[in-house]
Amino acid sequence: MRRFVYCKVVLATSLMWVLVDVFLLLYFSECNKCDDKKERSLLPALRESTLKSRMERKRNK
Repeated sequence: MRRFVYCKVVLATSLMWVLVDVFLLLYFSECNKCDDKKERSLLPALRESTLKSRMERKRNK
């Protein structure tokens, strides 16, 4: 009986962490369909530098 309870606790906490991970991935992911993007990055400086490099590549084509 104790093993069943332990199994339920492990499964419940695992499911909770999966849901937290999915929420974080969706919240901090790139919005490719939006024109007015909100800045929600953990590293705004990194995003700015990658955005500049993308724009430079587009200009060079």
